[in-house]
Amino acid sequence: MKKLLITEIMDEQEVQKLQSMFTTIYDPNLFNNEKKIIELIPEMDALIVRNNTLVNETILAASKQLKVIGRLGVGLNNINVELCKKKNITIIPATGANTVSVAEYVISCMLILSRKVFNATESVIAGDWPRNKFMHGLELYNQTLGIIGLGSIGRAVATRAKSFDMNIISYDPLIKENSSEFSYIQMKSLEEIFTQSDIITLHIPLNADTKNLINKDKIQLMKKGSILINTSRGEVVDENAVIENLKSHHLGGAALDVFNQEPLTKENANKFKDIPNLICTPHISGLSEQANKRVSSMIANSVMKFFSL
Repeated sequence: MKKLLITEIMDEQEVQKLQSMFTTIYDPNLFNNEKKIIELIPEMDALIVRNNTLVNETILAASKQLKVIGRLGVGLNNINVELCKKKNITIIPATGANTVSVAEYVISCMLILSRKVFNATESVIAGDWPRNKFMHGLELYNQTLGIIGLGSIGRAVATRAKSFDMNIISYDPLIKENSSEFSYIQMKSLEEIFTQSDIITLHIPLNADTKNLINKDKIQLMKKGSILINTSRGEVVDENAVIENLKSHHLGGAALDVFNQEPLTKENANKFKDIPNLICTPHISGLSEQANKRVSSMIANSVMKFFSL
């Protein structure tokens, strides 16, 4: 039997399905132990990872018969793609499988941050009854949503935002003319997205053009009180600039699901403590029970098919 290594969490039923075809080692915490991965990888024909396993030069150099890498997600920043090409290793991402989960996460953050009530519970339970403090939230209705990156997730967000009667604008350098299906989305320049949006959501890959794209100067172009949501990659946002502008109330809110360093240590996370109107989540926008099942199923089937051809 071919040998398979799974280094991060995967749906248990899909792991069992893979075990019927592969001699499988499944350890959802193995991504933390590069030394152990290097010990195991020489005998592996297939590898399945999420975003925490760094499939770097050292691991790939140790691989002797690796033919395919299944990525339980879409971003490939944790995989040395060029070296995989040289070694003729096929990479299979779970394209589209977590789109709904990310889109719903973005919409929920938009609602929570616009209404500004997510931290009201403690005051209410204390008997303060702070209606005056929390009565200034905003409806999504007629607000302008700026979507940077109009791929499958960006379009899924747009579809859901349309039901709230939002004005939707987008910037994507790869899209010159929008399709009739999404004619309600106005394509704008990047600067117009920053100056016209009440809420900006990011759906872009990390590359030389997008690294630190959302910096201090860009945030200063945004409307006072506007909201920023990042579910793409941490490095596209200057975290310190976001913190500074939340403290000064130039930004009305922010949701960060991804960070420059993951996982955040207690020391690195300390700068986010007591920041007003900030939601921090541990890279879970694409993780739901349904999305995990879809992603796991897609990759399990694809890896099995790869060796069946």
